Amino acid sequence: MHSSNDSACISNKCAACRALLFKSAVDAIAGTIEIKCRRCGSFNCFRPMSPPRSPAERPFGAEHCGSTYRT
Repeated sequence: MHSSNDSACISNKCAACRALLFKSAVDAIAGTIEIKCRRCGSFNCFRPMSPPRSPAERPFGAEHCGSTYRT
């Protein structure tokens, strides 16, 4: 899926090996996303650019995000 305006996309890369995990629009992430890198096996956690407006909007278990770990 390619758009004519690729400059609006953000490249989201693995924190451990810098492999490209996915591309997204600037405000596409609404909640926490955890994704495993196909290259090195690290888990990467992505959160929205702006914080949730209220504590009720925070996803359950979000306190573990912000770091990578390997299995």
